Amino acid sequence: MKTFAATAFAATVLSASTASAGLITTPSKPVFDSIAANLALQVSEETFDAYEGFTASPATGTVGGVSWSASASGGLFSQGGVFSTNNPGTAIQFTFSEPVNALAGTFFATAIDFTPVPAILVAILSDGTTWANLTGPAEPYGNFVGFVSPNGATISSITLNFSPTTAYASVGSLWVGVVPAPGSVALLGAAALIGVRRRRH
Repeated sequence: MKTFAATAFAATVLSASTASAGLITTPSKPVFDSIAANLALQVSEETFDAYEGFTASPATGTVGGVSWSASASGGLFSQGGVFSTNNPGTAIQFTFSEPVNALAGTFFATAIDFTPVPAILVAILSDGTTWANLTGPAEPYGNFVGFVSPNGATISSITLNFSPTTAYASVGSLWVGVVPAPGSVALLGAAALIGVRRRRH
């Protein structure tokens, strides 16, 4: 019932917002997933498990075929899958090699020992969309926020600022959603047809 409710709600939001030029913003991971699925977006997750210790700015990586670059004054520092700034009170900016149609993350603030601390997050997207909220412990999806474009508009960057200035901007996971390449769509369609044939036998 929870999945159905989230899907129904996402469909309602999607149909109501299709004519809007703005992005859909949600603090719910299931709703984000449902809207992205309704838009047939291919969503991939960056867990930052490959990063440990200090990394000079910019740090780079690839998720779902999209290259990202993270910049912060003083560099980046990672520990146990948490990607963070090396200096407190500095913003972290993610820039993408190609604009994405959906973007989400678990964003929170940490102390010098990576202990989560209460903070105010201000996230600013490349189109000026701004999200402000209180963040707390780094529970799964507890500090989640997602942005989805219902009309093909794209996102090329996100900047994360936290207050107080003694906090370190931190990211647990980052999700990007893009329109699949035509070849991928064809393969998915073929797989679906094969699945139908198998069920009929």
